[in-house]
Amino acid sequence: MPRTRGAVAERGRNSADVLLDTASALMAERNSIDITFADIAERSGLNSALIHYRFGGKTGLFRALLERDAGQTLPALEALVAADLPAVEKLRRHIRGVIRIYHRYPYMNRLIGALAVETDSETARFMSERFTRPIATAQAAILAQGLVEKTFRDIDPMLFYFSLIGACDHLFYARHSLKWAFGIGTIDDRLARRYADHIEALLTRSVLREQRS
Repeated sequence: MPRTRGAVAERGRNSADVLLDTASALMAERNSIDITFADIAERSGLNSALIHYRFGGKTGLFRALLERDAGQTLPALEALVAADLPAVEKLRRHIRGVIRIYHRYPYMNRLIGALAVETDSETARFMSERFTRPIATAQAAILAQGLVEKTFRDIDPMLFYFSLIGACDHLFYARHSLKWAFGIGTIDDRLARRYADHIEALLTRSVLREQRS
């Protein structure tokens, strides 16, 4: 049900937060980042001109949404890398954390792709430096620790980054395949946990050093 202006005002929330929440909800519901200012205005009960005022347009809105959704996960990832845990446990927790984020924000990678469609653009550089590099650096540190502990094989961190992110994201990206090929219309918590179990086992086993008998 669309919110009314009175409902928004009654909640006393910052209009920027309302716009971000509304854009997030619409993209998650539609499994698409193709939303309009009119869509956001109708759902939020706010004037679409506020998008320009608060964010300078759709690109600014999308960047702010990524900063909120993805940026908040980076401190936890840094803490995981620094934790006193074996590398294999860090990797398991990281994989599950990535899948939790994609379950909550299934549009995230599509949003990054849309903003960084021109590889040499300033926005593409910002996306890579702000989000991709910290995640890849953390993964490389975990892989290096596993190598020192003699539990991991020597893995190319760049290739591992693309393998992990692609595997974790694809279930949420390919909801059309779930619906039409497998008859599943909704990714509920149970399915997300099953997928996390599967990807964790698959990727963890792929990096473990073979145990010689």
